[in-house]
Amino acid sequence: MARINREQLQKRVVQHYINVANKQKQVTVNHFLQEKIPRQTIYSIIRKYEESGYIGDKPRSGRPKKLSRGQLTRLKRLVNKKTGISLRRLAPRFKVSYQTISNRLKAMGIKYYKKQRAPKYTDKQLEEIPTRARRLHRMLSNNDFELIMDDEKYFLLQDQSVPTNRGFYTSDKRTTALQVKFKRTQKFEPKILVWIAISEKGISKPFFSKQKQAVSQTTYLNQCIIQRLMPFVTSYHNKEKVLF
Repeated sequence: MARINREQLQKRVVQHYINVANKQKQVTVNHFLQEKIPRQTIYSIIRKYEESGYIGDKPRSGRPKKLSRGQLTRLKRLVNKKTGISLRRLAPRFKVSYQTISNRLKAMGIKYYKKQRAPKYTDKQLEEIPTRARRLHRMLSNNDFELIMDDEKYFLLQDQSVPTNRGFYTSDKRTTALQVKFKRTQKFEPKILVWIAISEKGISKPFFSKQKQAVSQTTYLNQCIIQRLMPFVTSYHNKEKVLF
């Protein structure tokens, strides 16, 4: 039974005991038994009143809360639906520990979520989205298109790119050879770029390039698009129906 309901029941029992039953316990007990109140509960309320003269629960004792209701409201306003928040920097403002702040946020249902990746569009791109979406919808609805996909992948020139070489087994790590224990890395490691385009009609001529950084715009345009993708489209596809 909730505290407020329990105190209301205690008040009703005592008032009936004093004003109606003229302090006759059996009369009060019989009255509240009709409301299906347990007999022991009725006797306990009357006995408590006779011993202490107090109706209802006494004020609760114990350690006070570290954050008041006003502070919790302020905390929620500072954190909820916000980014760039550090709980460790926020804790001194409320004169509590980081863990207290974390626990209070958890109790309020406020959780930390990692930001998801999403494309960053320019204003011009946002304006073009409805038109392009309608065009794409018409093309897909008519099933009158030829899909071409291209992708590139970088492969390191070392055996660490093989999953089985990413770790090692040993009974004594201290006596294991250094070339087994450590993975040697460089800031800009040489790697092989592989680019290719595919469709249901075949694959394009692949492009291979050894380099240390990501492929440049010029290389991608000249080597991948002009020299390989466009001949592939011209040879095997209808340019008007290509969906790239």
